[in-house]
Amino acid sequence: MNAVPNTQQVGFIGVGAMGGAIVARLLKHGVPVLAYDKNPEVLARAQSHGATAAASVREVVDTTEIVFGCLPDAKVCEAVALGPGGVAEGSTVRIYADTATVGGSASVSLASGLAQRGITFLDAPVVGGVISCEAGTLGILVAGPETAFRRVKPVMESFAGRVFYLGERPGMAQVGKVVNNAVGYAALYATFEAVAVGLKAGIDIETLVAIINQGSGANFHTQKIFPAYIIPRKFEGTGAVEIGVKDLKCFLEEARRLHADTPMADAVTALGVRAAQSGPPGRDTMTLFHYFCDLAGVPRLG
Repeated sequence: MNAVPNTQQVGFIGVGAMGGAIVARLLKHGVPVLAYDKNPEVLARAQSHGATAAASVREVVDTTEIVFGCLPDAKVCEAVALGPGGVAEGSTVRIYADTATVGGSASVSLASGLAQRGITFLDAPVVGGVISCEAGTLGILVAGPETAFRRVKPVMESFAGRVFYLGERPGMAQVGKVVNNAVGYAALYATFEAVAVGLKAGIDIETLVAIINQGSGANFHTQKIFPAYIIPRKFEGTGAVEIGVKDLKCFLEEARRLHADTPMADAVTALGVRAAQSGPPGRDTMTLFHYFCDLAGVPRLG
């Protein structure tokens, strides 16, 4: 992945776990970033990587032509894009690429609202999570006008290992994203549950993960997440439990629109809701391993 030479500054709104990782990659590859987040701690972290801090969303969109958003849910995305002081009111922004998972209908609404103000919207969710972004293997799915996509693609290639263009119709990238996430969360919950049972039987966690990776159960979580987070007892840095539940519900929304039955996703979503309700709001997804340890009756990893 090459740096983007002589690029103009881009704007970035939302620099939490995922957004912050993307900004760090942009800066590493020579893309100057004007960043904003309502949380001063995560904004300071982006500054420590070399980003310039903005005082508001409005400052970002009055200063930069290409702006990315990385926000937690459709309600926040709509407020930032179309609300008072938001992207739609920007005097300089011309392309707004939203990397959040919001579902197809929300994406269409955002595209329509911004188009009325002469701003092109790119539906651009990412796949792979923080760990993939840090490794340079993040995927980004893009739907929207091809001319805008071609303009922004070099910037995207500076932080993503692969860029998938899914056509002009907004919402199509959302479909690709929620399909991936439905598989991902099913695998995550199944892996957490099975490893907890193995721990109760008396097998140590490193051996359990090695066994799964040697066999047919190998998946992204056993190969990447467990070594980076669970085995070293690092139960933070991957995003809130509620975000995963939101993503699963977006998948169900798309499935219902297509009149597709989804018994597996129904069960996984219900489990995600119960797991989310078992702890305080905003806790990291990695702490769900504690939830499955509790269900198995095995001591939590300290």
